[in-house]
Amino acid sequence: MRLLLAASLFVACGLPAEPVTAEDPLDLDAEQQALAVPSEDRPETVDVGSWNVEWYGDPVNGPSPEWRQQTNVERVVKQLDLDLLGLVEVVSPDAFAELLARLPDHAGVLSVDPAFYAAGEQKLALVYRRRFTVEASKLILTQQSWAFAGRPPLEVHLRFTEDGRPRTLVVIVAHFKAMANQDGWSRRRTAATALKTYLDATYPTRWVLVVGDLNDDLDTSTYRGHESPFAELAQSPDYHFTTDALTRAGVATTVEYPNTIDHHLATNELAARYIDGSAHVVKLEPYVRQYGTTTSDHYPVVTRYDLR
Repeated sequence: MRLLLAASLFVACGLPAEPVTAEDPLDLDAEQQALAVPSEDRPETVDVGSWNVEWYGDPVNGPSPEWRQQTNVERVVKQLDLDLLGLVEVVSPDAFAELLARLPDHAGVLSVDPAFYAAGEQKLALVYRRRFTVEASKLILTQQSWAFAGRPPLEVHLRFTEDGRPRTLVVIVAHFKAMANQDGWSRRRTAATALKTYLDATYPTRWVLVVGDLNDDLDTSTYRGHESPFAELAQSPDYHFTTDALTRAGVATTVEYPNTIDHHLATNELAARYIDGSAHVVKLEPYVRQYGTTTSDHYPVVTRYDLR
């Protein structure tokens, strides 16, 4: 039943698509385009990324022209070569399908439930290496949709084999409410409380990883004078933000602002498998010309786990 439900809610894309046509032949700098983004693939670990791709595939909002953003996103995702990559702000299912068509070793799941994700709205996605098999996918915390700014999280159950032994991993892709104001902070705190309650009740002993754009920091909130809306999660022994070192170091995850607002949260069972010091931000300006205006206002964030 859950597989049928997942099939009705999500599109697993992987069909070939027509190539993007460059409209401005002078736009692509040959020397820079030839400089590959360093691969994040490590054979001994499961390498996980998250990336806000800023109104990806939207003809009005975000970077333009669309063909340039499409080309840049495809190149970055392919060259990063992560095992798992959570994406937020995917607007166009066609753009997502075209991305997957360029990734023969990967497949993907996209939230397309019209009750929450209409055609022109920002959607959530998970790109995964084909060594993983999707057992189920669904939206969670839909009753808290308002707290999540109308974007309830996407949950994907993955099955895989590591050292000849079967493994399962639950990945939740989340996009919390934006804005450094009272409304944004209150909704993020409500959403964080709902997420903790859900994880406590549903996965007390499982490997679960939450990744995405949380739109706030872990030490103090971006909303002046307020504690982090994720304080309850951060202080719980049952969970660990594997990106907390980025907060402590003051590493920006966006182009314009100094805070760490894109995070990964692991249950304590999975956190025990986290590779210390592996959390890092991939700054893409050396590899993508005019990155902040052509591709995204966020950077990819990466963490690694030894699941052998």
